[in-house]
Amino acid sequence: MEILSQVQQALNFIHSVDVSHIEDPLQARRVFYDQLAPLAGEEAPVWLVEDKTINQQIQIRIYRPSDQPVLPALIFFHGGGFNSGSLTSHDRPLRQLANLSGVVIIAVDYRLAPEYPFPHGLNDCIDATEWVIHNAAALRIDPNRVAVAGDSAGGTLATGVAQRLPAIVCQVLIYPAIDPALQTASWTQFADGPVITFDRMRKIWVDYAGANKAATPLSQEDLSDMPDTFVITAEYDPLVDEGIAYAKKLRQAHVEVREKVYPKMIHGFFQMAGVIDEGRVVMEDIAKYIRHKLK
Repeated sequence: MEILSQVQQALNFIHSVDVSHIEDPLQARRVFYDQLAPLAGEEAPVWLVEDKTINQQIQIRIYRPSDQPVLPALIFFHGGGFNSGSLTSHDRPLRQLANLSGVVIIAVDYRLAPEYPFPHGLNDCIDATEWVIHNAAALRIDPNRVAVAGDSAGGTLATGVAQRLPAIVCQVLIYPAIDPALQTASWTQFADGPVITFDRMRKIWVDYAGANKAATPLSQEDLSDMPDTFVITAEYDPLVDEGIAYAKKLRQAHVEVREKVYPKMIHGFFQMAGVIDEGRVVMEDIAKYIRHKLK
């Protein structure tokens, strides 16, 4: 495994984040994850950024890149192992994505495990997506041009939303967590990371789903109704093989799939465009894909 200098720089930053003063391990994990935000680069200005509370409990953040009267929308579900992540952790990459794509990006701050295991987080994502579609006129978006996306655990949630809501035009799955069995070759090869490890991922799945197979995308036998899909994976990510396998399963169901493995990249590189060039490349690839699908 060849670790590029930019990737090593990102890993050095990750290892430098100190949350040892926080006694609660879960709270420490959440603070740690939010403190990785500078890896994405500067906080880019966006034409309009607005926070809302919907259904009295779900926080969303709306990134509107221009004053055009009606725009398509991409609803984004953050990663963080189902137990971490927030509007803060993904603010900078989503600002970049809004500006690059010209599409309204809507981030969803869903409830987290282990306090709120499956299906609470997924239900929040479904509810938020339905709310956006139902309130499209007030939000000045086109309800017929709505996509979903997410990274890691957020990719898992995105495909769960797409499975349940036929109005979704396409989905972008950024190194999604697909299979809790953790038995692929890439889990053997990268069991100790970088970034995520076998032991941590096993606990993540237990805390989020327990033995409930319905929490995983593999629980859906018939994928023929899934929308067009862009599956993004990283070569040095233990999740790479399950992402590739899911793309294959979608194709077998006659779903239109675009797939790209980013060479020598690690889990999380979508959030690292301030340090890793490929973080910018993947952002541009996603922007191009959603512009095409939501035109």
